[in-house]
Amino acid sequence: MIRTGTLLDMNMADLGSALRSGWDWWTDELARLVPERWQAREKALSGPLAEFDDAGQLWFDGAPLEPVAESTRRRLMHVLLPTGAVMARSAMLPRLASRDLARMVALELDRLLPFPAGTAIAAARVIPDAGGAGHTKAPTLVAGMPLARAVALVETARAAGVEPLSLTWRSLDDSAATIDLLPALVATGHIAPRRDGRAFWWGLVAALFIVNIGLMIWRDVAATNAFAEEVAEQQAASTAARTIAARIGSEASLRKALVTERAAHNPLELLSLTTGALPQGAWVQRYAWTPETLRLTGYKTPGSDVQAALRRTGKFASLQTSVSDPTAEGGGGQPFDVTAALAGSTAKNGGPQ
Repeated sequence: MIRTGTLLDMNMADLGSALRSGWDWWTDELARLVPERWQAREKALSGPLAEFDDAGQLWFDGAPLEPVAESTRRRLMHVLLPTGAVMARSAMLPRLASRDLARMVALELDRLLPFPAGTAIAAARVIPDAGGAGHTKAPTLVAGMPLARAVALVETARAAGVEPLSLTWRSLDDSAATIDLLPALVATGHIAPRRDGRAFWWGLVAALFIVNIGLMIWRDVAATNAFAEEVAEQQAASTAARTIAARIGSEASLRKALVTERAAHNPLELLSLTTGALPQGAWVQRYAWTPETLRLTGYKTPGSDVQAALRRTGKFASLQTSVSDPTAEGGGGQPFDVTAALAGSTAKNGGPQ
């Protein structure tokens, strides 16, 4: 583990290495949470493949590779180790994450393989489909080779213009059983790791993406604040406009109510309606109107019905004959005194017209 007290004492190279180690540990721990049946199987080597023979000559595409100038750009290839340079065996080892397994193999290398401590590198892989699911130990294939030989092979490959993507040992019994010894060699510090610019570029892409998201958020917040300021500046004008609009609406409602009231209680309209509704030969001696009632006093021809004529207009809610102010009989006519309540009347006060 990295002690936090040492972070400030690290240079950039050590800090980068520590961060990579932390990242690898975290991804290994996440991979352990995935059920085995869902984990991806190791795939066969793909892409360009260079191969060492037992004499240490590097071959590619059926032709030996000769040393090239140091300024020549190296080609990325998987490198297949000579069979005689690697010793392998099967052992029952604890079920561990890949990094923990590699660390255990490095610590117990002198027990697993006949190499003195500190003189060799080794790597391991669990044999797939070997049974024993649920047990604490699993059949594991362990491969190792002398450290000096591995360093020499890497230097030979680089001199020939090849940058190894892996130092792969392949079993003679099963070509699908392969072990990469390059991580173990890099972990010893005897060779410089391959500089992979992909992490930098992907990190740059992630940083630019975060900056872009932050810029979008800032622009949205700035636009919202600008809109809020504009609303605040127009608050007085909008308040005055709403007040004027409310007054106009109130006045319009009042005017509409007055027009409706006038239409419902227009005395001239009611006079015209009453004049047309009275029977032929009837004449009015007294016409008294209030917003609620209408009283008609006069004479009619014998046999005519003033109340029925007024009721047919639909303007009156009720009609009744009044006897409080009798009218003297005139020549050839019968007196009538009718009081009618206006239909739909809401007024409470009024006087004779």
